[in-house]
Amino acid sequence: MDKLDKRILDLLQKDADLTAADIAERVGLSKAPCWRRIQRLRERGIIKRTVALLE
Repeated sequence: MDKLDKRILDLLQKDADLTAADIAERVGLSKAPCWRRIQRLRERGIIKRTVALLE
């Protein structure tokens, strides 16, 4: 896991509704490589699930 992966995880942890395009723009990647990184993080079990926080 490198610095970009950690930044992606930080963004997703704050807002899991962000699209791959939004995340890519914020971390300085194009959409496809960013999406592949997110998928790899899921496959490795680093991203376990996505949840909704309720009021």
